[in-house]
Amino acid sequence: MNPVRTLAAAQLRADLRHARSGKRGAGRLATTVIAYGFSGLVLALSLGDAPASSAMFVGGSFAIVLAAFGVVGSYDELMGRPRDNAWLATLPATEAQHYAARLAGVGVYVALMAVGIATPVGVGTGLAHGPTLGVLVGLGIAGATAWTALLILATLWGLTLSLPVGALRAALSIARTVLIAALVLGFQFVGSSQVSLAAPWWPGAWLADALDGRPTWGLAVLLGSLVAFAVSFTAIFPARYFQVLRRLADGLRSEGRRSRIGRQMTAPERWAVRRGAVRAAYGFATAAFADDRLVRGRLWPAALLPVGFVAFGWFNDGLQSLVGAGRYGIATGVLGVLQDPGTQFHLSVLVVLLFCVQTLVQTLQTSDDAAASWVFGTLPDARPRVVQLGAQKALAWRVLFPLHVGIAVLLTFMMPAADGVLHAAFWFATAVFGARVTALGYGAPPFSRPGDKFDAASRFLPLLVSIPTAIGLLVLQTWAFVTVGRAASVTLALLATSALLGEVVVRWPRRRPSSRPEPLQPTAAPAAEARAA
Repeated sequence: MNPVRTLAAAQLRADLRHARSGKRGAGRLATTVIAYGFSGLVLALSLGDAPASSAMFVGGSFAIVLAAFGVVGSYDELMGRPRDNAWLATLPATEAQHYAARLAGVGVYVALMAVGIATPVGVGTGLAHGPTLGVLVGLGIAGATAWTALLILATLWGLTLSLPVGALRAALSIARTVLIAALVLGFQFVGSSQVSLAAPWWPGAWLADALDGRPTWGLAVLLGSLVAFAVSFTAIFPARYFQVLRRLADGLRSEGRRSRIGRQMTAPERWAVRRGAVRAAYGFATAAFADDRLVRGRLWPAALLPVGFVAFGWFNDGLQSLVGAGRYGIATGVLGVLQDPGTQFHLSVLVVLLFCVQTLVQTLQTSDDAAASWVFGTLPDARPRVVQLGAQKALAWRVLFPLHVGIAVLLTFMMPAADGVLHAAFWFATAVFGARVTALGYGAPPFSRPGDKFDAASRFLPLLVSIPTAIGLLVLQTWAFVTVGRAASVTLALLATSALLGEVVVRWPRRRPSSRPEPLQPTAAPAAEARAA
């Protein structure tokens, strides 16, 4: 019996088990392939009969971004599960064999992404330019996916091994955010460049260079990084795998022992969050932001992405003020916003903002301790949507508000200060309203779902919803920003509508008395009669 194969199979079963029943859920593998395959199919159709080098560049760049989101978002499930790791470590095998099995498990997930994205683009290129180029493009896209996964794993494992345990949590969160921001913003930058295929610093351009046979520095960097990965994953990490697991577990234990100072609600929070069940869920959420492994690992990378897009728009001078843009008509104003290089990034910011808001609300549904969600049922009037409201308010106050303050500061560097504050306020009101509607769509309490790396719908549905909704919001913003007074009124109306929606959830409908007969309660009469007899 091969120990590596046995361990890999055990880890795969642990990855695919149903969170509640423990049964296998191999269908999640097919769901992942279908989800990524749908993205690859849309990309292939959009490319049409584009040259093979363009297909390699666009497909490889797209694969890099999706792989970054996939591996970073699933890192906790891939590596940071102390209970599962402790059980698997008891199986008889050497440290190198445990490491090889874990790497094989990560490889299965990466292979699913690579096959889903590369196959449609490779087939499309093969039909347009011949099977040889189709195979090369497909292999290049799959290689880009694997390269991104190796880059992220090497970075995170290197930090885990080298940093003190006390600084590990913050460092890993920052590293994950920086990696995603660098790859996503890099993708946006080359997409807006007229000479993107020749960008010497972008991995997608290196792949296009390799396909065309052009000797560039990018190819040298790519080959050098592959050598560095080979050394790291074959010589450095195999003998330190247990150390990685132990330091991750020690980091979790140290977090559990640290002080809870700073968790008290501020005066504005106490004024805005009054109901008992809502306030309890609010406090639970603020604790989860810092303590829950799954929540904190996904929260800030998604939350900081809109800030990165605003900074990118500032760098490209594409986020100028929309005040007065619709004064000659809404249709003319919207077309002008989309076509003017000075304002064309407003739609991108709205798309990313809506996508991130939905992702953040989804994050509030998961927890490493989901089995303890029964505690919400002990609260008076603890209807699921009431406690969802409390968690969403924590998201608005503790995450969205400070982020939009930062966005307002950035906007003041590219437009008048009053206009910058007004734009940030409108985006904040939009984010709060979107988060509230999304949160109230869940019929179960927050933090009641275990994390699942194969939950494909939760990754792609927000993007599909965000694009048309962002277009509608851009129309609304263009109409509202005809004057400063109208823009302020619409912003306040969005915030008031969000507050009114919360009050409706709390006050109506009240919990109705159960129609079932109440169980008979024991009384003292039978005992007294027995003593009398």
